[in-house]
Amino acid sequence: MPKILLVEDNDANRDMLSRRLSRKGFDVVPAVDGLQGVSLASAAAPDLILMDLSLPGIDGWEATRRLKADPATRAIPVIALTAHAMSGDQEQALAAGCDDFDTKPVDLVRLLGKIRHLLDNGAQGTGTGTTTRPGDTTGTRTRTTTGTTVAAPHDRPAEILFDEVLPAQRAGLAAARAALDDVCAKAGIASDIGADLHVVLDEACANIIAHAYAPALPGPLRVTLRVLPAIVVDEVALPAAIEIVVADQGPPFDPLALPTPDLGLPWDERPLGGVGVHLIRSLTDEQSYSHSEIGGNRLTLRRHLP
Repeated sequence: MPKILLVEDNDANRDMLSRRLSRKGFDVVPAVDGLQGVSLASAAAPDLILMDLSLPGIDGWEATRRLKADPATRAIPVIALTAHAMSGDQEQALAAGCDDFDTKPVDLVRLLGKIRHLLDNGAQGTGTGTTTRPGDTTGTRTRTTTGTTVAAPHDRPAEILFDEVLPAQRAGLAAARAALDDVCAKAGIASDIGADLHVVLDEACANIIAHAYAPALPGPLRVTLRVLPAIVVDEVALPAAIEIVVADQGPPFDPLALPTPDLGLPWDERPLGGVGVHLIRSLTDEQSYSHSEIGGNRLTLRRHLP
């Protein structure tokens, strides 16, 4: 039974992918961060590593560099996984030594093709595999991965309804708020959900405005709004959702890492920070953060639709 080391810090993602791979006949060894991943690569001697790029401690790029620098683990194939195929992410992952690259949410058919090819051929060090970018709606395709042809269903289609770069200032958010109203109207989203999403958008942007740039030098704030349809992938139901993505080019800052405040305390006794993130978590169903040198900070938030 081939052994796969799955390095993923998100509990739900790690559990779901572990179960799906186990059903396909793999022995899955989980790791929750980059340091544990590097340690288990030596101790457990996996046949292949699935490496999330956005990890606490040391990120997936650094973990892969350490693995490829160690003669004991250099030959283990590594597939990088990222929730955001930002321009440059694939190149950066391959430069770090990853043997292939794939996106999340995971298309299991496509990922299995890459896993089986690398298990059959070993680490290539060339990273010549191909990857479908989120939002590609070209339908079912035949895709080539380092010489192996794999028939794969299309990635989850998504209609991007707003994608603009704004100055990181409160005054610049009017266009994003108006676009959110338009998206909700076009998608037939209930007014109460729309109101929640306004809070989410405001709080997410407030984090960037407060932390990304110097007050007198507001940099770019990119807001993307899209609607994801409900689909079933490998017997897993993915509900319809509206997605809000906010991105900036400031220094690394993960708002999701802030502790949830004790809301039972009077406001003047609570530690600073965390209230906005508490609201975001309470009003959305999925949250993820990533950072790369090229792509900057990226916060993705999804609210499931009835």
